[in-house]
Amino acid sequence: MTAKIALFANQDSAQIAEIAAEVTALGAEPVVMDIQIGRPGKPTVGIGAPGSAAASRWGDVDFGDIRAVHIRCTAPRTLPVLPPVLNEATYSEYRVSYIQEQALNAATYGFFEHLHMTGRLVINRLTSAYVDHNSKGQFYEKLRAAGFRAPRSLSTSCPDEAARFLDEVGEAVVKPAIGVGSTRSVTAEDRARLDELLLCPALFQHRVPGSTIRIHIVGDRVVLPLRILADGVDSRTATRGFEPVTLDPAEEAAIVRANQALGLHYAAWDAILDDDGKLTYLDCNPGPFVMWLPPEHRHTVFGALARYLVAFARTGTLEAAA
Repeated sequence: MTAKIALFANQDSAQIAEIAAEVTALGAEPVVMDIQIGRPGKPTVGIGAPGSAAASRWGDVDFGDIRAVHIRCTAPRTLPVLPPVLNEATYSEYRVSYIQEQALNAATYGFFEHLHMTGRLVINRLTSAYVDHNSKGQFYEKLRAAGFRAPRSLSTSCPDEAARFLDEVGEAVVKPAIGVGSTRSVTAEDRARLDELLLCPALFQHRVPGSTIRIHIVGDRVVLPLRILADGVDSRTATRGFEPVTLDPAEEAAIVRANQALGLHYAAWDAILDDDGKLTYLDCNPGPFVMWLPPEHRHTVFGALARYLVAFARTGTLEAAA
């Protein structure tokens, strides 16, 4: 029987299409599905025991014979954008949308967790992997508690605490505490408006000198470490290209352990590489965007991911996949 690999993303994802092509090249069958449920024309979801009348289904796909799953998404759905002005009527509409989101998210999270609990490989589970990605404060604390290097950080809504932290660390950056967004240097103008933190907390971080490195991991090995060529603090802004780098074997082994400590099978890490070859970890994306890389690098990453998924689907063991 041909191994089936379930691939989830938003509809018409170019990235999932490339992963599907790699799966097909290995003689397996990709089953591509839209992760966004509940809206008109979107899939339905059901959770039940394999082989039962209430078997787990996504749309019209029965998951009884699917053993490996990849999720390319940071959240099953995106919360509606908050309108700039809310009156009583628009607030009620927004509140209804928000409540619906919670039910849809719960169903989606439950579906993937059920697959995991019934022996399927899920890369990567929404209930663990994406919680860290969407909560940077706890991510850095987990890294430090496990002995990995992370910059000094402060997530706060207190202007006085922020001012003290900035005085202590000197050069600093400010970044979103959840998901994606630009990182930028803290300026004198920022220092003058710290009272705005009372409206919304921010994450401040000591700026660590060195090169920004993107490290792609599949299973128990680093498959592609790249230096990001860019001007400015945020490497994703005006990126000029990528340059392969060779990491110290001890640093490679350490970041693989960090990946495993977070329960991940696949991720792209951002780190600072200093002049001594040491890494300081900045971020970890369990469903990384890879399409910004040249085709040969995408083939390296997606090919390794596809081999991992297909090997597990055929054998049922992580040892064979690794």
